[in-house]
Amino acid sequence: MSFGKPKEDDNQSGATVKPLAGGKNVEAFLGQGSKVVGNLTFTGPVELDGYVEGEITSKARLEIGQAAVVNAKVNGTEIIVRGTINGDIEASERLSLLKPAKVVGNITSNNLSIEEGVIFEGTCSMKGAGKVAGSVPQKATA
Repeated sequence: MSFGKPKEDDNQSGATVKPLAGGKNVEAFLGQGSKVVGNLTFTGPVELDGYVEGEITSKARLEIGQAAVVNAKVNGTEIIVRGTINGDIEASERLSLLKPAKVVGNITSNNLSIEEGVIFEGTCSMKGAGKVAGSVPQKATA
């Protein structure tokens, strides 16, 4: 599934497959200038660079690109954010906030990394193996 202009040629099956950093592929891509209102559910790797309003659920790697604006609750396994998210984020394995990301909402993840230059306004709850860290209110510019 792909929305917007694909960045790579179509493969033989007709599905657009876009390589990610590290040689991984994307099964779905929402390009810059695209707009979706509703609930999105993905089972494979996905990259979003457009506007999304509603709810996003991903069972694989989810990348929110630098041009993306997401006004939604986001649930996933591994989430990488470079764009803007207004809504709560829950990542079961890993959440990476990379410059120039802006997140306004609460985040929950077992593993969190925030790069310098990211704006995060909300609360953070981290749950590790066998232990739970308390919620810590955050309003920071890294």
